Amino acid sequence: MNRQLHRIFGVWFVVNLLIVALLLHRWGAVEVRNNFSELACVTVWAGIWLGLSLWLFPWLGLSSRMDLLEHRNAAALPALSGALTAAALLYAGGSLGEGPDYWENIFSAALGLAGWLALWVVLELGAGVSRSITEERNLASGIRTGGWLLATGLVQARAVAGNWHSVTGTVHDWLHDGWPAVILCLLALPVERFIRPRRNCSNPAASYNGILPALLYVSLACTWLWHLGPWEGMPR
Repeated sequence: MNRQLHRIFGVWFVVNLLIVALLLHRWGAVEVRNNFSELACVTVWAGIWLGLSLWLFPWLGLSSRMDLLEHRNAAALPALSGALTAAALLYAGGSLGEGPDYWENIFSAALGLAGWLALWVVLELGAGVSRSITEERNLASGIRTGGWLLATGLVQARAVAGNWHSVTGTVHDWLHDGWPAVILCLLALPVERFIRPRRNCSNPAASYNGILPALLYVSLACTWLWHLGPWEGMPR
């Protein structure tokens, strides 16, 4: 158990790189889909992107090194895994569609990441989710937070996907397609206050208080993605 959690997370890091590579191979720009060296290059950049994302997570109360390696906190694993996958989807979403240069992809992905992190800050300030995970080691809180991070990441990733036209157009599409992530945040705030660990219930059941809310968040996000349909320039 000493290093097992950290190793599992390391494997999950590699899995997310493969997810990015598969998404870009299937739906990326033409030069990425048809050129292995281009695909390999953007996948390497995805690894750097995920590494930088992991550097940001401790500022929001979750650290793979501290929580998994040093403190061996199993409750942090689903939360960090959801956050990592969200970051991977944001990178992939910013790279889906045609554009003149890779910097446009970076701008799109960074825009989605900024929106996602801002919502995470609001959730942390309003509900203190990291405390339930890192201090109280509540597995239900970790699962619930991981599901919420994944759900909001899905919405923000879809909001920045599509062909590049301009900075203004990208921001407009992000606002138009990404606003439901705010609704997920407003939904999560009272949920966290209602079912987080309390004195009379210090260890809420992971099934009802963790898995079900996480599935609700992800289901709502997927419903919105289904409503939006294909993004502009999506290969058939």
